[in-house]
Amino acid sequence: MTQPHDHSSPGGTDQPGKPDATPAKTRRTRRVLLVDRTPALTPVLEQAPAEVGPVRVLYAATLARARELVEEEGPIDVAVIEPDLADGSGLDFAEQLAQSKAITQSVVVSSSTDLRQAQRAMRAGATDYILRPAASDRADDVAASASSIAEDLADRLRAALERQQADRQQARRLRRLKKLCRRLNDARQEVSDQVDVLCNDLVTAYQELAQQMHHLSTAADLTTVIDDELDLEVLLRKTLEHLIKLAGPCNAAIFLPATVDEFSLGGYVNYNCTKDSADMLLQHLADVLAPRIADHSDELVMHVTSNHTMTELLGDDWNYLADCHLLTFACTHEGDALAVVALFRDDSEPFSETLIDAAATVGEMLGDQLAKIIRIHHRGMDDVPFDTQGADDTYLPPSEWDSYDRDADPFDDDPEWA
Repeated sequence: MTQPHDHSSPGGTDQPGKPDATPAKTRRTRRVLLVDRTPALTPVLEQAPAEVGPVRVLYAATLARARELVEEEGPIDVAVIEPDLADGSGLDFAEQLAQSKAITQSVVVSSSTDLRQAQRAMRAGATDYILRPAASDRADDVAASASSIAEDLADRLRAALERQQADRQQARRLRRLKKLCRRLNDARQEVSDQVDVLCNDLVTAYQELAQQMHHLSTAADLTTVIDDELDLEVLLRKTLEHLIKLAGPCNAAIFLPATVDEFSLGGYVNYNCTKDSADMLLQHLADVLAPRIADHSDELVMHVTSNHTMTELLGDDWNYLADCHLLTFACTHEGDALAVVALFRDDSEPFSETLIDAAATVGEMLGDQLAKIIRIHHRGMDDVPFDTQGADDTYLPPSEWDSYDRDADPFDDDPEWA
């Protein structure tokens, strides 16, 4: 048996395992693998039409050698395969090539006229099937057989190479399209992420704007209710009515400072307490809760929703408000707590976030209005002009009450009465 060997086109510079030496502007060398019992078809394959470019023919007499050449040489452009080989069926090799990633055209050359074999060759992935004269053991018959199909084989080889080139170009376009699709998908994902971030920012901005609009609406409503109201009792009543409107039915109380560290009840709305329990509870809130809230007036709103926190805030008498929700805040002006507001009811009716947000606005506006009432009433009693305010202003804010001696003689330091 003839040993497996390689054949290159005349004048070619390719050697097995070495890179192609063809100039860059010249068509690449096409690899054609002949898998046959004899290399008689090798010269025919080497004389392929010039328009397909240079052709390099590799020859293998067995399937084992054919697989070795594929491993050594890399992708094959066209494989010319004899079905009946010494170590197996060439159609199995054609099927293997069809299932590989390489773009290889398989041409089956057989002397069998069995239609079933032709059908199996097509199912195995062969793109062409050539019938040659029946094989003969005589050398001159082999040569005659090769000569008889030379022209037909050359045309079939040219067509196979053209199909392979078209398939390569299509595969190259598909790879580019896949890369573009991946890039487009990455860009789409990036845009989607940016849109998600933008939507989240818009939602946050909308929520903040809605909250600000709610504060403005609350301030506008309360301004309509208490603006220019200089009667203290009317002011407290209108404020409580406004809070009940925002909170719904609940117990509400406003405590006013009486002395340095004492508060008294300024106004109260009873929702679900008996008179006796309400009196004791309100007195306890005035004695314990109001001073603590006033001391922590920097905390705009305190919302108590558990018995444990209620115990810490009210001490031993926390059971008055057991299983209740408490909302309390100080009404301040320039850092001084001029009133403390407390709203409470059963925990089955919790206070809304809208009310909690509005409470700070109510506390600030009521504190300013109380300061205005105190300033105007004190000035009126001391005949101080309404448009003046200085060191001799008779209004003494709660922050200075600790230094005020109620029993001192007001004339002790007056030089005219010395």
